[in-house]
Amino acid sequence: MNEIMQMLILIILGLLGITRLQAHKTKDLKKDIQQAQDMVKKREQELEKIDEVQQKITTITQEKPPEKIEPPESGDSAGRLDRLNRLHERANRTGE
Repeated sequence: MNEIMQMLILIILGLLGITRLQAHKTKDLKKDIQQAQDMVKKREQELEKIDEVQQKITTITQEKPPEKIEPPESGDSAGRLDRLNRLHERANRTGE
């Protein structure tokens, strides 16, 4: 009878040890999952920033380069007037 009681006690202690071990493993797995989710969020934020920068780069590359204005020649009043009119037209377009 004594041996049976000892065996039952050992079995109960063994089962308690197994459940404690399983609980510890579950906690570790939950921590790992949380760390993985945090890493995924960080990566998504980095990718969003990269996408924003790429969009800015594409808009900059698609813009036309500024027009070069030739310096006026001496005695060229018609050319000066024409350049002045173009300058005003450009200012009116950007102001609207």
